[in-house]
Amino acid sequence: MCKKQKVKVRPRIGIALGSGGARGYAHIGVLKALQEANIPIDIIAGTSMGAVVGAAYAAGYRIEELEDIALKMRWRWILNLFDPTLPRQGIIAGNKVEKYFEILTQGKEFSQLRKPLTVVATDIVSGEEVRISKGLVAKALRASIAIPGVFSPVKIDERILVDGSVTTPVPVRAAKEAGADIVIAIDVSSNVDQTSTLVHTWKRIKNMPSQKVVRYIKNSRFEIINVLDNTLELCARPKEVSLNSGLHGKHYYLLKPEVGNIKWYEFYRAGECIRAGEIAGKKVTEKIKIALDTGNFIEEGVKESFWELKAI
Repeated sequence: MCKKQKVKVRPRIGIALGSGGARGYAHIGVLKALQEANIPIDIIAGTSMGAVVGAAYAAGYRIEELEDIALKMRWRWILNLFDPTLPRQGIIAGNKVEKYFEILTQGKEFSQLRKPLTVVATDIVSGEEVRISKGLVAKALRASIAIPGVFSPVKIDERILVDGSVTTPVPVRAAKEAGADIVIAIDVSSNVDQTSTLVHTWKRIKNMPSQKVVRYIKNSRFEIINVLDNTLELCARPKEVSLNSGLHGKHYYLLKPEVGNIKWYEFYRAGECIRAGEIAGKKVTEKIKIALDTGNFIEEGVKESFWELKAI
């Protein structure tokens, strides 16, 4: 009897792109570093701004094109995407933003993308992480960037969805469970800003002595108050943190580009973010290339890989 020959296959490499507003442009720099090192990306998971960058990349944009779009971004143009509405659930309706995402993704559905993509949002009612990987990409992006109290939530499959960063700032587990053997996680979070200024204003109001005023507001018909209150409670819960994501420190790299002093709305600093992402990306490329070159591949049919990757 002939001994069955083992088939060696290349590990599937996933990238988990975290939230952070303008700091999310660092993701472009990391992707640029990986491309220059000829390291392929097979699976993408993104939260908020990370979902936007990931969707554009999955739709087929070249890195140079993404970089050009980022460097041309200015507040005057961004403000044109805002459509104020009566503040029932948010002060911005988000329809113009969704139209922009339709253009950015060429109106594609997830099934039409060049690479598998998972977009992460938050169910504001149940407090659950919601992963979206079917339907129109633009709709999913609109949900993933819906900063509570700023953008109106989005209804998808009977769920009321807001910004994915409320539950999952860096979607490591989403990338892993989508089939990635190796996950490169990019964390661009910072303490210079948090989920929403409105949320923190509401927190201060709740801590005021006059609780009668608070109770009156909470019992009113203004749904935005409920959105903010739910968000505040969710923000207090433990989140998926890259080093405590259920992966037990295995099979992934954690990158933290030096963008911590950049506020989420400082889009004019895109160049700084991209450069910081490149620097962080280059720290991981050589390690992955060495691992690939050593031939420590995953055997076909084996679910658990043998990779032991360390956080950077």
